[in-house]
Amino acid sequence: MKKLLMLMFILVPFFELSAQQRTIAGKITDQSGNPLSGATVTLKGSDLATTTDSSGAFHVNLNNTGKNILIISYLGFIPQEITVNNQSSLAIQLKQGLNSLDSVIVVGYGSLRKKDVTAATSTIKAEEIVKRPLTTVEQALQGTAAGVTVQSNSGQPGNALSVRIRGANSITGSNEPLYVIDGFVGGNVSSISVNDIESMEILKDAAATAVYGSRGSNGVVIITTKTGKAGKTKIDFNPWFSKAQIPKKLNLMNAYDFARALNAQNAAQNTSPAFTDAQIEAFKQNPGTDWQKEITQEPWIQNYQLSVSGGAPNVNYLFSFNYLDQPGLILNQYYKKAILHANVNFKINSKVDVKMYVNTLLPKNRNTGYAGDITDPFAQAFQWDPTSPVRDSTGAYILKSKYGSNAINPVAQANNQFDDNSGTYINGTGVLNWHITKDLTFTTNNTYDVNWNYGQNLRGPQTADGLIGNDYAQNTASRAWSFQNSNFLTYNHKFGYHSITATALYEQRKYEAMNVTARSVNLSTYALGYYNLGLGTTQKTTSGYSADALQSFMGRVVYSYKDKYLLTAAVRSDGSSHLTDKYSTFPSISAGWNIAKEDFLFSSNVVSDLKLRASWGITGNQAVPAYASIAKINTGTQGPNGTLGYYYDGGTLSIATSLGSPVSSSLKWEENTETNFGVDAAFFKGRLTFTADAYRKKITNLLYNYQAAYYLGGGSYIRNMGSLENKGLEFALGGTPVSAGKFSWTANFTLSFNRNKVLDLGGLDSVVLSNVGSAQSNNSILVVGKSLGNFYGYQYLGTWKSDEAAQAAQYGMNPGNSKYTDVNGDHKYTPDDYMVIGNGTPKYSWGFISDFRYDNITLSFMLQGTQGNQIYSGTFPYTFGGQGDARNATNSDILNVWTPQNQTDIPTFQSSSNNSIHSSRYVYNASYMKLRNLSLSYRFPQSMMSKVKITNLEVYVSGQNLFCITKYPGYDPEVTNANYGAYPALSQGLETGVIPNPRTYTFGLRTTF
Repeated sequence: MKKLLMLMFILVPFFELSAQQRTIAGKITDQSGNPLSGATVTLKGSDLATTTDSSGAFHVNLNNTGKNILIISYLGFIPQEITVNNQSSLAIQLKQGLNSLDSVIVVGYGSLRKKDVTAATSTIKAEEIVKRPLTTVEQALQGTAAGVTVQSNSGQPGNALSVRIRGANSITGSNEPLYVIDGFVGGNVSSISVNDIESMEILKDAAATAVYGSRGSNGVVIITTKTGKAGKTKIDFNPWFSKAQIPKKLNLMNAYDFARALNAQNAAQNTSPAFTDAQIEAFKQNPGTDWQKEITQEPWIQNYQLSVSGGAPNVNYLFSFNYLDQPGLILNQYYKKAILHANVNFKINSKVDVKMYVNTLLPKNRNTGYAGDITDPFAQAFQWDPTSPVRDSTGAYILKSKYGSNAINPVAQANNQFDDNSGTYINGTGVLNWHITKDLTFTTNNTYDVNWNYGQNLRGPQTADGLIGNDYAQNTASRAWSFQNSNFLTYNHKFGYHSITATALYEQRKYEAMNVTARSVNLSTYALGYYNLGLGTTQKTTSGYSADALQSFMGRVVYSYKDKYLLTAAVRSDGSSHLTDKYSTFPSISAGWNIAKEDFLFSSNVVSDLKLRASWGITGNQAVPAYASIAKINTGTQGPNGTLGYYYDGGTLSIATSLGSPVSSSLKWEENTETNFGVDAAFFKGRLTFTADAYRKKITNLLYNYQAAYYLGGGSYIRNMGSLENKGLEFALGGTPVSAGKFSWTANFTLSFNRNKVLDLGGLDSVVLSNVGSAQSNNSILVVGKSLGNFYGYQYLGTWKSDEAAQAAQYGMNPGNSKYTDVNGDHKYTPDDYMVIGNGTPKYSWGFISDFRYDNITLSFMLQGTQGNQIYSGTFPYTFGGQGDARNATNSDILNVWTPQNQTDIPTFQSSSNNSIHSSRYVYNASYMKLRNLSLSYRFPQSMMSKVKITNLEVYVSGQNLFCITKYPGYDPEVTNANYGAYPALSQGLETGVIPNPRTYTFGLRTTF
């Protein structure tokens, strides 16, 4: 890392040698005097260009001889040409009025003017991204683009967020979008810093994503990173610091209430009291242990971003370094990463230019893999009884308690469990453009990336595994690499009123991965941690290997007549090593009508842009791992701790293999056929913008894991079955409602509706699913005619009341016991009485961003929410006791338990009461509205900063997740176990002990030298 940083600063003077000598400074503002950040300043007749900083200031090098004319441009404003004579500084004011459709956006294997785009897309610019202290790229998508739902499934540091573009499209495969980073298809978004992003283009419909064929079904996010600009060297330093805390605690009993409730439980079950009256009286003075407080912490998060950029007429460069140190909310948990980014562009001659991108990611984390399970330390914290201390009088952990949970002390588990991971990820991309003629360009994009990971795990004697004799140490090493080669010709020609852009592509990709794991059990000492596996009584070594390849051909034609009538057609053919039917074709076609170009609207003072769009296309989804179409041989897992082999004679362990599960005779792509209709509009010279889209997607050949017959080898195998539908509406409204003097108000609102429905399950009416964690199994169901994410269980009707004693007796129950819907009328509560009891899919999601600016002060806030979704909680059943290791209730609601004098709907402690976890009793409304960000910033005047050689200095304070309005009584309505299950699209809304998203308070600087 030190060598790379030294190289960064050694290269800077080299590039400066070729810079021009004369420099002029300036500031660009709008008509109200507000600075325009990101405006482009170009020296006419040359490649020399730069952009303004956040204060609207710029510096540009000029020719010592000849006429110097600067071209000033900014999206939504009329460009200006300024002739520079002997001035040393310029004050430039731009007027609004530029047609917003003249901007250029990246669309995949090229770029188009927005006016020529006939597909459904959204754009997020750097100016919006920098408003919040973000740690992941996915956070930048949250609440900022219509049709995009971003869910933070867990508050653990470093965890990726779940991103859905227009709903879920696969029941077994990933539903995450495809990320394209500087032309690298399938890039790792963790490898780039959010601060290095120039723009993100979100491709939503099949007409936009079909150019990515079999990988475009879930939508595509194209990320373009920042580049250096011609001019003097610019140094940006942006640090921020956050204080994090758990946003909410469950309402649990203190020691006094717990002791009284436990005695009441024992009385109901005819056993002796657990606590004497004297002990209970003493608990009035000693509230006991707050396990939620003991297991959590309030850490400081640090983030530093440093970049150096600049250039000359034929070369520009940007080098950046990012470092994040993010401890978790849970003890002994953290995520750290360092990112090095380099972007260098060369113009070799008038025909050839070269771009080079290098990203290096160095991550390190500890205990960030808690999937959300009832055995996790965080989940155990709300099950342990408050009468038990964390440690005894000698300072040793009290590992077990007589009451509450029967599992290990959660604080001991958290502090003695070590799941440490570190890695090195290096990605290099080289792009060469050969401008063969004025109209024809050849581009070759080549990317090589390699990823090394090393995992070290330790479960010593004072962990759950250690208590039952399964303590171990384990090391895992893995390496993966991939190579992508994309070659395409682009023909762009205008003749008369006609304009045509044609693209022809050949692309290939190869991937290879391997790993080895060594595990040692029952070490003689754990003083050396996981560093000496030879100390164990039993060692086991396993290894793995995987490889795949993809080959593709693509053609696309974009046609425009008078900039009014637009047509785009594309077709891609993909061949994959994953499937039996290797090749498939993905066509698309779209059309648009720029109505604002028609004579009857051309001179309108109200409507400045108006375009209608329609599209149709097919995309695919592999949704299966490598070798899914090839029959495999298994190695048995017999003996203690999964030692490989088989006991042929009942006593001697021998290495053995067996036939694996069968495979499908024909595996095909999942195919997504989508139709989209949309409108883009702008009013009052671009001051107000509006976009609306309506779509319908039908996904066929769904891939699903079928249970194989035991005589065929058992297990499960993947096959095509059934179909699924997604349809929805999207709206985006934005603009600057107020701009007067030094004050301006900018706002953006997005609203997205999505409905999905299972159309066919290969002849089945329904499929019950085993989901996530030890607590939640068979809690979801796929039903033909219903949406994904259905919860499955008993319909809870409350408790049997005293006047229902005779009816309760028919079920073997008493008044005060749980009462459910008896679906089949057999007077028994069995799984035959399970029914659909809720759904975890939101009916709609929305986001609202607002910025108020007065002079150098800016106040920004962001609200985001969902409506109509529910949570099937696996947390709350365990707080009422009687489930798994939870022997006794800890929830304060138990103080309102049913009694003959107080006949509530909280069932009694009687053993006859069937307090099932599979019940609508634990289904809650999870709709929410969150204040995602509230920020107040101050930019110091340029006149003050220039005296100390600082181009820009801005300070800000902000808060994230400051409040959440919801009816859900748990920690966080947003979190879910879904991403950790085998079927994330189906198990959304299931939650068991998931760590909530933190509330944070942030202070930061944005500095430019």
